[in-house]
Amino acid sequence: MAGLEGKAEEVFAKVKEIIIREARVDEDSVTPDATMNDLYADSATRMSIGDELDREFDLGVLDVDLAEDTTVQEIVGFIIEQLEESE
Repeated sequence: MAGLEGKAEEVFAKVKEIIIREARVDEDSVTPDATMNDLYADSATRMSIGDELDREFDLGVLDVDLAEDTTVQEIVGFIIEQLEESE
């Protein structure tokens, strides 16, 4: 289980970095419970975040669909799920 926690922290750190860069928000705003709406991410910003996540984690998902109410934690969970399936 410790390995999974470490992986979650690593994924969260990368997701946070991408969101800060793409949504141009303050680091403190990107919490696990923050939604895309909380982070002022409009549809174009959510699309670019999805594209960057796809590139960073090599998800092979054509379109990572991030809704306004998608939380950072949900994104992290989705990525971990995808990474585990590809192992």
